[in-house]
Amino acid sequence: MYDELKRKAEDMGIQVTDLVKFYIKNGLEGVQQSNPRNENTDKLEESIAFLEAKVAQLDSVVMDLVRRLKVFEEAEEDEEVEIKQD
Repeated sequence: MYDELKRKAEDMGIQVTDLVKFYIKNGLEGVQQSNPRNENTDKLEESIAFLEAKVAQLDSVVMDLVRRLKVFEEAEEDEEVEIKQD
C-alpha cells in the first residue's frame, strides 16, 4: 500500500504525507456529507492539494534563498569594513 501511495505522490509531485492528509480529509468530509461526491469534485480537490503542496515547496525554497542572500550580504559588508580599515 505504501508503494502505491509513494507512486501516486511522485506522480503528483508532492510528499506522501501530503497525499495521506488529502485522503484523510476526503474520507472525513465524505462521512459528513450525505450527498454523493462526483468525480469532478474529487479531481478538483486533488488538484488543490497538489497546488498547496507545490506552494509550500516554493515557500521553503524562497525562504532558503532569502536566508542565503542575507548571509551573502553580511559577508559582503564585512569585506567592505575590512577594506576601509586598511
